[in-house]
Amino acid sequence: MARPRHPGPYNDWVRDTRLPDPAPPEGSIDCQFHIYDDPARFPARKDAPYPPLDATFAHACEMHAKLGFRHGVIVHSAIYGSDHSMLLHVLNNQPIPGQYKGTANLADDTSDAEIAELTKAGVNAARINFVKYLTMTPGKKSVTYVFDRLKEIGWHARLHVVAEDLLEHADLLKSIKDVPMLIEHLGHVEYEGGLDQPACRFIIDMLKHENWWMMASNGNRDSAMDAGWDDAVPFGAAFIAAAPDRTVWGTDWPHPMWHKPMMNDADEVDLLYRYVDYDADMIRRVLVDNPRRLYGFV
Repeated sequence: MARPRHPGPYNDWVRDTRLPDPAPPEGSIDCQFHIYDDPARFPARKDAPYPPLDATFAHACEMHAKLGFRHGVIVHSAIYGSDHSMLLHVLNNQPIPGQYKGTANLADDTSDAEIAELTKAGVNAARINFVKYLTMTPGKKSVTYVFDRLKEIGWHARLHVVAEDLLEHADLLKSIKDVPMLIEHLGHVEYEGGLDQPACRFIIDMLKHENWWMMASNGNRDSAMDAGWDDAVPFGAAFIAAAPDRTVWGTDWPHPMWHKPMMNDADEVDLLYRYVDYDADMIRRVLVDNPRRLYGFV
């Protein structure tokens, strides 16, 4: 069963980010975080699933500096729909050009000119929000159209799904051969169902293909535990083992719609370390080498 949207209230992110132990390798990349800004200048869409958060690009840069990360990928929040004005503003005015890249929300009416503008600014991925509570679920025709566009422009697809979405759209997803496909957040599978559940078998099968990637993030969100998140470890370990050279990671900062006790973002890095049993080579692959190759960081 798909997880229902929690009605809130939601908890705020922790400001005093600490350095993980051990510190992440030089050049580490956060492949998913969101930013928000003045709603008078960058308004949310009419049917947004939650209001803008007090979490600006400046806040994100400060968080990354404390966390020991050099680069990041801004995932354009669903609350802004396909209006990329804020994303473009931030990417085009970042203090160090190329330090941050972006992920867009393409729509059927996104023009070639806007795609060219996004690409020039550092966007090379589009997020497909199958998760229904974000009220952006595309129809099959729209999904097929987006995949066709991605193939043309050389971007990759980021699949925001829960387990049921993978199974519901399995035939369509299996048919995509020429577009890199990144599953976000360990596929949001139900940990109580174990690694033999159909969604996990589907993920492992897809990760055998060179165009399929995994983002080993948000294990703490889907855990039944408020801290420690031991139930997430077998899933993170299994998915990384299935594609060690095609796994990346992200904070998902500032953790929108978070109703459990809020953690320090360094605790999430520590959870990733546990997935790979603190293997320094694997940590470097997931945090530096793999995302550098996928996103083109230099």
